[in-house]
Order: sequence, then C-alpha cells, then structure tokens
Amino acid sequence: MLSPGYTCLAEVEPLTIEIQRSTDGLWTMHLLDRRGGFKVVMPPSEFGLPAAREKALVNAEYYMRKYAGDRNWTRPDSAEWREFSPRSVIWET
Repeated sequence: MLSPGYTCLAEVEPLTIEIQRSTDGLWTMHLLDRRGGFKVVMPPSEFGLPAAREKALVNAEYYMRKYAGDRNWTRPDSAEWREFSPRSVIWET
C-alpha cells in the first residue's frame, strides 16, 4: 500500500494533473490549467491508483470541454506519470 503523500503528476497540455494519497486513503486530485492560471479541485477517488489516474483523465476532459471552452479537446489514451514518494522527516527544534 502506498503511503500518504505519495504523489503522481502528468503533463497533458495545457494541464498538469496531480494525484495525491491522503491520510484517509483517498486519492485527492487537482488540475492546474496553465492557460487560464487556474487550480481545479476534482472529486477524490476511493479506489486504487490505476482507477484514480483514469478518473483524473476523464475529469480533465470534462473540465476542458465544459469550463475551458475547448470542445475539441480529447483526453489521451494514456499519460506519462511522474511519481514522488515523500520520506519521513522528523523536525527538531
């Protein structure tokens, strides 16, 4: 099981998609729209990472067509995901 804070990023022009594992086990998702300068909070996914990635791509297509006004934008069949796993850090004061 992936630890809280585990993050995946994908660049799908003009969007950056971020998926992060929360402490309650859900996958939180954000879209960063570089064209409009917006950060969009998407509904979380309670399923595994592959399902969360697919849901993020579906939500990206919905966002681009409905809110970004690009009715011709189609989601890619797949995206190249970069992964980040945080290390435990103990802060000492």
